[in-house]
Amino acid sequence: MSTEKILSDVKKFVGTKFREEGQDENLYHNLTHTAEVVNAVQEIAEASGVGDEDMEVLLIAAWFHDLGFIDRCDGHEDIGKNYAKIFLEEKKYPSDKIHKIQSLIEATRLPRNPKNLMEEVICDADLYHLGTSEFKTKGDLLKKEIETKQGKEISDENWLDISLNFFEEHKFYTDYAKNKYEIQKNINKAKIDKVLNKMKKKKEGGEKKMESADQKTEKKEKKKKKEIDKGAGRSIETMFRNTIRTHVDFSSMADTKANIMISVNTLVLTIIVSIMVRKLDTNPHLVIPTAVLTLTSLFTLIYAILVTRPKVTSGTFTEDDIKKKKANLLFFGNFHKMELSDFSWGMREMINDKEFLYDNMIKDFYYLGQVLGEKYRKLRISYTIFMWGIIISVIAFAIAFLMFPEGTDLGPIIE
Repeated sequence: MSTEKILSDVKKFVGTKFREEGQDENLYHNLTHTAEVVNAVQEIAEASGVGDEDMEVLLIAAWFHDLGFIDRCDGHEDIGKNYAKIFLEEKKYPSDKIHKIQSLIEATRLPRNPKNLMEEVICDADLYHLGTSEFKTKGDLLKKEIETKQGKEISDENWLDISLNFFEEHKFYTDYAKNKYEIQKNINKAKIDKVLNKMKKKKEGGEKKMESADQKTEKKEKKKKKEIDKGAGRSIETMFRNTIRTHVDFSSMADTKANIMISVNTLVLTIIVSIMVRKLDTNPHLVIPTAVLTLTSLFTLIYAILVTRPKVTSGTFTEDDIKKKKANLLFFGNFHKMELSDFSWGMREMINDKEFLYDNMIKDFYYLGQVLGEKYRKLRISYTIFMWGIIISVIAFAIAFLMFPEGTDLGPIIE
């Protein structure tokens, strides 16, 4: 596969992942940041004399290095490495290059200690903005992202302290990055230090002025808290949506597997009834093997049907159920026999009560999991019966043919 082709496929895959599964609160670690790091990797790698083959590996690693943020922040490097491995193996990408890509993604984990030029390139590219005039804009996005995920505000002074410490511990590794970004990085660091010192001196001023500032800060915190609550609500809804969608996909997979068992064993039973049974009078030694095969198919078929068999519920709820918050209005089985007016009233009551709404979502999630667990239990029994039954049937037929080699006369299969 050509370099252009694999890079195009990787870009398309990562872009789709971020757009469809990326979380709204990822204001910094998103597709925009990823694309900027990819461009920085190419620029630094070309200036550092990296060859075409290593350039391809570096660019793929850059695309995947923060993809894990669509799932979680902690350990996102491991998730990114796993996404890269699964995708590239499907593309038949060389295993040695996949290992290099995973090593490069791992190199971006904090604290950083790159061991070769390629790792130095991706480390410098990931934080190149520290040495640009955009660093404050990027820093504000990162601060907002962390605040939303943690559900609490970070004070400006605390954030400046964190930023200053980060600047002091960070360093560029490649000669190109040092020459291009180091001067502006030091200027940015000096600005942070100046603002932080000014802020601390102001904090040490008169208490009367501080009281007025505290009031403003309190108002600001209340406003921020409202914004965070909205963000937290979106995160919860996203979590429920993704989790329930996954469960529905698993349920669909269970039905598909059950349909395979139904189709296969229906065919086996048809063959047994239409062909084998007619031959048993002249081949009595095949009665037991045929009976084993018949029972195997029959019981496998029964359990497979039970997997797909729908469960009928009452389809109604009462006004008392709504007032006591017992009804689950998110499942059709609880309202399919209700009048539209009654159902609409119940839905409005639930929508106006956030606690009631989340309770319904939790119940829907729980009972969906219960149904899914029961489906997979029966499906496992079906496959287990089929596996062992086929093994025993084959052994039984083999013994029968070996014990009566001359006594077996099936004649034409279809007369």
